[in-house]
Amino acid sequence: MKKHLCTAALVLFSLLPLSAQAAPTPPVSSVIVMPWDYQRNKNLPAELKAQGFTHATVYLNWSDIESRRGEYEFAHYHALMDALVNAGLSLLPVIDMGGRPYKDDNGQVVPGKSTVPQWLSAAHPDTALRNFSGDPSWQPDFADPNVRKYANPFIAQTVAHFAQRYPAKVLGFAIGLQEEHEIKYGQMGYQWRDYKEATQNAFARLYNAKQPVINYNNNIAGGVPKPEPLLHAHKEFREERLREATCAYADVIRTQGAQAMGYFAETFTSHDAIYATGIVEKLASCIDIAIIDFNFYDGYNLVPDADVLPTLANYLGSLGYKKVMVGAYGERWEASQKASLLMPILQRTITQSLAQAHVMGYEVGGFEHRAGGPLASPEMAKLHASAAKAKQDNNTAPAATRRTRIGILGSASNFYVWHGERSAGRNTHRDALFAAYKILSNEPGLEVHVLGEKNLLQGDALVEQLDAILVPHQAALPASIKTRLTAFWKKGGVLIQDMRLGEFDENGKPTSDWMHEVFGIAHIEWKKTGGIFLLDGKIYRLKPSKQLYTGYASLVPRPGYQVQATELLQKDQGILLTGPRTLAFGFMPQLVEDATQDAWKKLFVREITKAAAQRLPRAQAASLAAP
Repeated sequence: MKKHLCTAALVLFSLLPLSAQAAPTPPVSSVIVMPWDYQRNKNLPAELKAQGFTHATVYLNWSDIESRRGEYEFAHYHALMDALVNAGLSLLPVIDMGGRPYKDDNGQVVPGKSTVPQWLSAAHPDTALRNFSGDPSWQPDFADPNVRKYANPFIAQTVAHFAQRYPAKVLGFAIGLQEEHEIKYGQMGYQWRDYKEATQNAFARLYNAKQPVINYNNNIAGGVPKPEPLLHAHKEFREERLREATCAYADVIRTQGAQAMGYFAETFTSHDAIYATGIVEKLASCIDIAIIDFNFYDGYNLVPDADVLPTLANYLGSLGYKKVMVGAYGERWEASQKASLLMPILQRTITQSLAQAHVMGYEVGGFEHRAGGPLASPEMAKLHASAAKAKQDNNTAPAATRRTRIGILGSASNFYVWHGERSAGRNTHRDALFAAYKILSNEPGLEVHVLGEKNLLQGDALVEQLDAILVPHQAALPASIKTRLTAFWKKGGVLIQDMRLGEFDENGKPTSDWMHEVFGIAHIEWKKTGGIFLLDGKIYRLKPSKQLYTGYASLVPRPGYQVQATELLQKDQGILLTGPRTLAFGFMPQLVEDATQDAWKKLFVREITKAAAQRLPRAQAASLAAP
């Protein structure tokens, strides 16, 4: 009898709908909830759950939990977190050790207090970071032995307590090392941080010099950047210290059986060069869940750009992060009373991001939790619905057929050299990179990966799978990156640039070479005006524009290379030069602004696709690479 019942049960199970057998996992959708939000509205947790959020992000201040050394008190956070969990929300706690100004539960700044316990600076005043003027900040030195001595047990106690109090309700614990609670360097008065005596001595032992002070702007329209012999060394020194500290703190979290999370600000864009944005390339092995964020602001203006987060999410996937969330913040829009205008942009940016397999969810913040505010709007419900559908569509999509694989290189070194870049009223290097990704990733026959220097320097397997690498206006590159690009080409890959590839080194020194030998460039003649070009019997017109910041570079080929888009009156030179598995543009077709932009973008896609098709078969490439 039991045998027949089991058989019947199996038959019945097989008749259940497929969705009942394996319901799709919804994306994580978190919203930042501060204590004052809950003080103003005790029903907020239930409202957020009803609006479709699955998680709430809360900040845990070191100064609250360990106000007296060695004594840990967590009750301060129980009311808020209990209410969130009881409403059906899970938690994303941020362990804030960054030293930002302290706000009480009503959102008021408490003078003379920070999120780091006062006893730490009182007992060890030298643990404070100092700016290049020697002035101390509220921010502790995350690498200081005394900070580490007290921070490690604080993290361990905090993770253990909340993991036990809310079992299976905590996604992970985020590491907040600096102002703005993110793994980046803090900002105060546009001064680089980390110039205390111990740090200066550590740098001097390595380089026999003080850390350079970078407090000026470079912009490519202004000509040659100000060379700084130790710029790259300084970058690597700061990032290595931050990497080591972050991984050490992540290990404490992991030891308690929890996932370590990290927030990363938008990279490839720093308008003042103070952030250690390149650190994102160095932490994939230490961070279980990475959150890449954007506040739709470029340091000067509101930026209603839905394509930033999908591009950055793709980049994190290329770097090896297995679980990624995107953070979309509207504090600047809220302050300008334009938050409602941001909602459709949020919907597009999050939906596009979730179409990527490694993107598991999103976080929103910077909005006032007020009645009738943006988070209570119908648009937020639409956002959750479209996000869930995007993730479900990605999970159920059939396996893609073989597509042409294009890598797009974004060099952190380039953006350090061009700090302050405003040649077009925006960062030209950044816009060229982001526009290239937007255009190419929307082509159904292309699979696009935004690469970092790490991918090339570490011999990443992803690079070996690429058909072509495009370098979009990365005008400052280390020689090591040029060497790796050359090796990729010699092994049968295709190289593409849209002008000025590595014209300067990683310290801003001119090299006067765009990898001329590989790309077959004999001579470059800069033209400040527009031009008329002939390609395949068709005329293309290029007009000067602010975004292009200059005219164009007319290229003269070496023997064995050819100019395809020739100048109307000079048949031996032009703005599109091809050779054996190479393609060089003499301008940035993806940034053309006038009525001809569609024609140039189509040419951009067509020529890149055509060039990528020249990739040598792997077997043939292997024979070329053999000694």
